[in-house]
Amino acid sequence: MRWNGIYLNACGAVLGRGEETSVAVAEGRYDAAEAEADGFLSISVADDGPAVELAVEAADLTMGRATVEPGDVDLVVHSSCHHQGLDHFAPASYVQGRTVGGRAAAVEVKQYSNGGLAALEIAAAYLTARPKKSAALLTTSDVFALPAFDRYRSDKGVVFGDGGTALVLSRQGGVARLLSTAVISDGTYGAVYLGNKPFEDAPADGDGPVDLRARRDEYLLENGELLLKIVQSLTERQQESVSVALADAGLTAGDIDRWVLTNVGRTLDDVDFRSMFGIEDAKTTWEWGRRVGHIGAADQIAGLTHLLETGQVVPGDRVALCGIGMGFTYACAVVEILEQPRWEAAAS
Repeated sequence: MRWNGIYLNACGAVLGRGEETSVAVAEGRYDAAEAEADGFLSISVADDGPAVELAVEAADLTMGRATVEPGDVDLVVHSSCHHQGLDHFAPASYVQGRTVGGRAAAVEVKQYSNGGLAALEIAAAYLTARPKKSAALLTTSDVFALPAFDRYRSDKGVVFGDGGTALVLSRQGGVARLLSTAVISDGTYGAVYLGNKPFEDAPADGDGPVDLRARRDEYLLENGELLLKIVQSLTERQQESVSVALADAGLTAGDIDRWVLTNVGRTLDDVDFRSMFGIEDAKTTWEWGRRVGHIGAADQIAGLTHLLETGQVVPGDRVALCGIGMGFTYACAVVEILEQPRWEAAAS
């Protein structure tokens, strides 16, 4: 979708302390061979919870940077991957009540690692139908802690970090202009992350941390002949989301100055995808991402925040935010930087 008059007014990220992956390896919490292959140097770890409070902190930080007033916020969207601190409660409404208040629509988007970008497209469409003064507050938050989740072992090729982000989308200007978005889903091979166990009526106690590796192995044990088709589908759908977003923005891959990709390890790099668009490490946020890990639905907004806070993008630069989520979902948002704000990263 091509957007006109929709702006990223402000954004912010709140991350945990840095835990060096070498420490986790030395303590036997992270496989040494996997650590070497994937290239993560450290991970963002939050010692205090609940996860949803990281979204509140990020929202407060971002509203302090924004030029819109709390009363201008007509939509609050919260995205996450993991437990937010309590079963059976409404995180989006909680964030709203703790930050901007008011009676804006408060909704939750559950697209896992793609949630932040899915929320961006939904909010842009919402604002297009609203008065010019309207704004939206988008938040994410996740803490991947034991006993429910093992950040180093629950999945392979990706190490999970903790953090929260917020972004204010507005029709009144901002640090960047939203040029286009493309969000697509293809559930053909979504069963990869289901395994072969039946669905449960309620969460099971005492099962240990989520084991996504086992689910994937179970699926491939019975459907191994589909592996190449699955890999091909992942590449093609991710290429499609980026190609559509670029076309809608009236740009080519060569016009993109920086790429913010999902923070996955080197073993999960999609070589064909990178080759198609000429994506080199120097144009990505990999050197930052390998120091914070995969922070759930937050990678793209946190990555853009990092570029703005460190002055790595300047007015006129175009940035592509690319995501892929469980299920599978794919997304790309293209933004043009308008201002170089004087923001400092939040203290961890």
